[in-house]
Amino acid sequence: MKQRIYIDTSVIGGCEDEEFSKWSIQLFKDFRQGLRIAVVSDLTRRELEGAPESVKRILSSLPDTNVENVFLTEEAEILAQNYPYSDT
Repeated sequence: MKQRIYIDTSVIGGCEDEEFSKWSIQLFKDFRQGLRIAVVSDLTRRELEGAPESVKRILSSLPDTNVENVFLTEEAEILAQNYPYSDT
């Protein structure tokens, strides 16, 4: 079974960030080669709508067969609304 890795916008944008590019670029190479599966949420895709085109292309460069899409459920939204956040 291939390792599934959830990626968010910081991982995708990390490909263009000098501090993190080494690791992010290698991870995306692994995704492209089918060594790992990228798990991407609809929330991440919405956040990318305002990103530079170069960042959007990073995600779109992955073959569909190596991407698992996950979606925010009503149950998760209710949980998030009731999660006790701290201001400290």
